[in-house]
Amino acid sequence: MNLKRFAIRGILVLAVFVALCMFFSGTVRTITTPKVNLTKPRRGKFEERIDLAFKPAYPDVDKISEPLPDEMTLTIVRVNTREGYTVEAGDVLYEAKVTNYDALYKQYQEAYDAASEQLMSIENKNRNLRITQRDKAYADAYFALRDARREAIGRELEMEAQLSLEKLSAVETGYPEGASDALKGMIDAWRTATEALQTAQSAMDRASRYNVDETVWSYITEQREQQQKRDEAEQNLRQLVALNDRAKAIVAPHDGYVAELAVKEGDTYDGSQPMYSLTQEGKLPALRADISEVTRNITEGMTVSLNPDSYDAIETKVTGVGTDTEGKKYVQVEMTGDLIRARGSVYAMAQEDTVMTLVYRAKEASTLLTTSAVRGSGNERYVFVAERSESSLGSSVLKVHKMTVKVLGESNAIASIQEDLSYYTVAYGEDRAITDGDIVMEYVKNTENTDE
Repeated sequence: MNLKRFAIRGILVLAVFVALCMFFSGTVRTITTPKVNLTKPRRGKFEERIDLAFKPAYPDVDKISEPLPDEMTLTIVRVNTREGYTVEAGDVLYEAKVTNYDALYKQYQEAYDAASEQLMSIENKNRNLRITQRDKAYADAYFALRDARREAIGRELEMEAQLSLEKLSAVETGYPEGASDALKGMIDAWRTATEALQTAQSAMDRASRYNVDETVWSYITEQREQQQKRDEAEQNLRQLVALNDRAKAIVAPHDGYVAELAVKEGDTYDGSQPMYSLTQEGKLPALRADISEVTRNITEGMTVSLNPDSYDAIETKVTGVGTDTEGKKYVQVEMTGDLIRARGSVYAMAQEDTVMTLVYRAKEASTLLTTSAVRGSGNERYVFVAERSESSLGSSVLKVHKMTVKVLGESNAIASIQEDLSYYTVAYGEDRAITDGDIVMEYVKNTENTDE
């Protein structure tokens, strides 16, 4: 009886021991086996979002100058606009005045008065002098020839300077091959002046058949000299007053956006350079962003969005890629009325970057996989594919194998793989290092219903 009880107790102890061994062996295996996440790659076109900081740019502008007479300048009193402002035709952009206006006015007035007095004196001294029509004809021909010579020489010197600049030689007819439009215009002006000189010389040859009395000739030359001085002084006065009146309100010639203000308040402007730039009529500014550090190939037509994940997202598109004067690569996108309204104004966009999202989409389909599952660097990239097999004891075993891949592109979330991995399961996010051929376990997902 006691032997029977002892045998039963032994069997029970053995059973408990075997159960404990099986339990702890599974626990040990669970503890020591790496845990991984599993994912199924999919086929599709790789898409990447790139956030870029845009500012207004002005590719289509009119550079506007204020023509000024020689040796006259303007002093800018007030600037009524800013870069990025929208203006309408007739809006006053600058208020200015002729530099040293009072001194110039006094100078021209004194020259006018002096020439007038000299002219009156000459007329009084020669009031009894008889001037014939032949005398007048000779004088007209003489002074016309003098002026024609000056004009022809001036046009010839201008043309020769441009020929030298363009490394070309003059031709008898037509224009030198490769001549610029500016040079062609100078050649035309020289030929016109040369013809006028020939006509004036012919008129002088005819008039030279008659002799002019020395006293008469002295009167004619003195009278014409003072008349010319008075006319020049009067013209300068009229020009000065008209320019000063115009300078008080320098207006926009047409509607547009102010692209650049080359002249600021307090500056002196001589008319040799543009005063400001205005977008061409009917043209909107563009938006540009620096992409010097972007490795992705950005091309015309790509979508760019403001607030892309919002219900009021605004889309535009890439219109070009270029390099600025500093050698930095930029992308240019189309400015739209919706963008301007969303940001308030072009001027507001110039003060603070407009961050928009450029969407890059690959042309060809590839394998899309979470970026964290792609390992390595440079040209040595790989993934771990997980495969199930039966162990010698008939249980299921999950084993990983290293597979080399070529990465076509990747973002923070998704990588584009050249190889077709859609038939594989890929392991990632392991809790410890894994190597080729390791047995792993999948993380157990908590499927318990937590709804109360």
